Amino acid sequence: MSQARVAFYGFGLIYLLGVVVLFFLAGLAVFGVRSYDAHRGLGFVLAVVSLVLLALAIGAKLPRSVTALTTVLVALNAFQIVLIQIDIAEVNALHLVNALAIAFVANMLVHRSRRYLVSKMATD
Repeated sequence: MSQARVAFYGFGLIYLLGVVVLFFLAGLAVFGVRSYDAHRGLGFVLAVVSLVLLALAIGAKLPRSVTALTTVLVALNAFQIVLIQIDIAEVNALHLVNALAIAFVANMLVHRSRRYLVSKMATD
């Protein structure tokens, strides 16, 4: 079994947990407990992690569906950064909708990569 495949799964889990933490940090900021700085910083870190996931997906020669889904995740991360830069409240509100899409795709990636790892472990 390839170490890159295991790393992909591990980074996928970390990414998904990071998304949960992002929602929590945003909630803290919305209710005035903290500023958005921690949310913003972790968001940029997760954008970089999505690029790492894409490199691992390509390097590990994961199935095309997993690599394509990882590409979608990278695109959603880029879109997330763009959405918050536009100075229109209705467009900014899409930041939350896009965050839900990111959480959904990240969850799909974790499940698919786990299933792939289990199938490879059974044949190795």
